Amino acid sequence: MLVCDQIITDRLTGKQSLIGMFSRVHVRRFPCTHPQLAVFVALTDGYGEVELVIRIVDSNDARPPIVEGRGKVRFQNPRAIANLALSFHGLTFPEQGEYRVQLYSDGELLREARLELVKVKLRPQGQAGQPPPDSA
Repeated sequence: MLVCDQIITDRLTGKQSLIGMFSRVHVRRFPCTHPQLAVFVALTDGYGEVELVIRIVDSNDARPPIVEGRGKVRFQNPRAIANLALSFHGLTFPEQGEYRVQLYSDGELLREARLELVKVKLRPQGQAGQPPPDSA
């Protein structure tokens, strides 16, 4: 499971390109709204059509999920690889810290990825050490 800025699917080949993979977001203030986030999952060992849920939650599940998305994948056989790509727009994170991107099937947690939101200190213009380009 990978988190990135965007997933582009080629119309002719069906191949997917993951653009801007990350596990940390630099933020100037909280709460913050992240413009776009995509999650890509490649799965195997499944049977038939399977409904999946992707949730983003804070690390201790103290609040309701930031977002929850659903998708279906179809396995031709258990050795087949099924891909799921979901995009989310305008996600609001209430505070800095660790969040989890979780993948569920039938209520069972299958995978989890860490997503860290870090507050950066503002520096006067023209000084070195400005926040990286993935800043929200």
